[in-house]
Amino acid sequence: MLAPTSNGPLPGPFVPDRFFLDRTRGRGVVRDLAGRLIDTCAIATESRWEHAFGALHFDETFQFESGRTDTLNWVYAPDPQGRMVASELSLVEPVRGWSDGADYRMRFRRADPSQPGTPRLTYDVRFSLMDPDLALKRVRLRLFGLTVATMVAFHRQVRA
Repeated sequence: MLAPTSNGPLPGPFVPDRFFLDRTRGRGVVRDLAGRLIDTCAIATESRWEHAFGALHFDETFQFESGRTDTLNWVYAPDPQGRMVASELSLVEPVRGWSDGADYRMRFRRADPSQPGTPRLTYDVRFSLMDPDLALKRVRLRLFGLTVATMVAFHRQVRA
């Protein structure tokens, strides 16, 4: 069980391009609409800052208990207005990301890479910073506007 490091208020807003500068390790649980367990996974991120582009590149790998592996290759870089925006190689549409109070939210559409030809799911992602080195991630997977599955996961920074 994860014990909080303090009993005070949450540590502040989640800023993805800062949080993921350090590599992270975590776990996730995927459930169907009825709340039944679909799968569990280990999650690892590895990152690198590219000074020439002013961009953070990080790879997020999900190793599912079912044997499936999924990797997202994220880039966070400034847009023309100076805001950090996300992109990922497997997405054909832009990623929408925004702050929602202390949380950071993202929305994007992506087909299941393990099942070519399937419809694109909408991923509605919310990150909350629980401790300076611990983030909670909640994901709703939607198809045609209806939630078909959810994931709850955590990422903990791992410093060398």
